[in-house]
Amino acid sequence: MVLCDYASVSREGKLSINGVFDEVWVQNFPGGVARAFLVATISGTPNTNYKLDLKVKNNVGAKSPINSLTLDTTTAVNGKNNLIVELINLGFEKTGEYEFELYNGSESVGSTTLKVDHVAKREEKARTVN
Repeated sequence: MVLCDYASVSREGKLSINGVFDEVWVQNFPGGVARAFLVATISGTPNTNYKLDLKVKNNVGAKSPINSLTLDTTTAVNGKNNLIVELINLGFEKTGEYEFELYNGSESVGSTTLKVDHVAKREEKARTVN
């Protein structure tokens, strides 16, 4: 699973992922990302429907940037499917690590972590290095 700037699937089923990221630097809080894509390749039983839940947890007690989403997906004859979720206006209240996790029922089937930090910290680190 990854977060990226853009993703698509061609008519031939080829997955294209552009601008993969795992960090976001925010100028002010609340702040965030205007648009992002969450991409996962699902593996399971061929030609099977799955209802997956996407949830976001964090380590700082902040409100989740999205409400829990239920995603319907169907695997192909090879038992796989590319899942692309467009996320609009992801807002973060605080710095911290936000874990985007997919569940099949109560079982976690994939996750990726996004680190959200304040731009001022990045600038401070750059001044310290120079």
